[in-house]
Amino acid sequence: MSIVRMYRQRNRYFPISPAFFDSFSMAALEALQAIYKFYDVFITRFPVACGPGCSACCSVNVSVTSLEIDYIKKNKLLAEKEIQRRIAAASAHPHFIPSLTTNQLARFCLRQQEPPEETGMHAPGQCPLLGDDGRCQVYANRPFSCRAMLSTSRCKADGEAIMEPFLFTINLALYQIIEHLDLHGISGNMLDMLAGNENNTIVNSALPGFLVSPAEQPQFQQLLKKIKKYPVGKGYLDDFFPPRTFSL
Repeated sequence: MSIVRMYRQRNRYFPISPAFFDSFSMAALEALQAIYKFYDVFITRFPVACGPGCSACCSVNVSVTSLEIDYIKKNKLLAEKEIQRRIAAASAHPHFIPSLTTNQLARFCLRQQEPPEETGMHAPGQCPLLGDDGRCQVYANRPFSCRAMLSTSRCKADGEAIMEPFLFTINLALYQIIEHLDLHGISGNMLDMLAGNENNTIVNSALPGFLVSPAEQPQFQQLLKKIKKYPVGKGYLDDFFPPRTFSL
């Protein structure tokens, strides 16, 4: 029996010990890594202009979940005093602070309600995790916001990322799935989260449904079938989610 299924059964009747919760957290990190691996393969079908040293999108405005922060911190670089100093310095300057999580925004859209106006403002500034050569120093542990920022042309030439519509739909769906995976966690700006400033964070929300156009639904549903059966340890990704999560 997987640690996730044990968690579901035991949590109905008994308090969870710290050791058992630690095991569940480790399993959630495995699931997050599985989502990243799935995405790495998935994006090979799209033409992408991004490459080493292409850092136009590497800014101080990256949003993440607390689970992703745990994964970033697995990189030994985060233990270095100089990196910690740079993160603290960058977090003290203006940067984007989200007022809604992805699933909160999706819930408004699915109900055909106007969401509250986003109060966070994007600010200039380069990510403190970039090296002098313009390459990410925690590339293997980078969050999904960074992985999903892909463009069919060089951003510096066109001024913005250009993305195929279906890729945008999948990116949004995976943002939602990652947030739900970290359901009892928080979201916020990566700098605030790494610096330990939880005042600017938001509690994560359950996945309310996916935002998919009718024309995209057949292709999207086929992809969901692959995602739910993607291996995680001795189980699959759908072990971490309620029934019917991976359906429209």
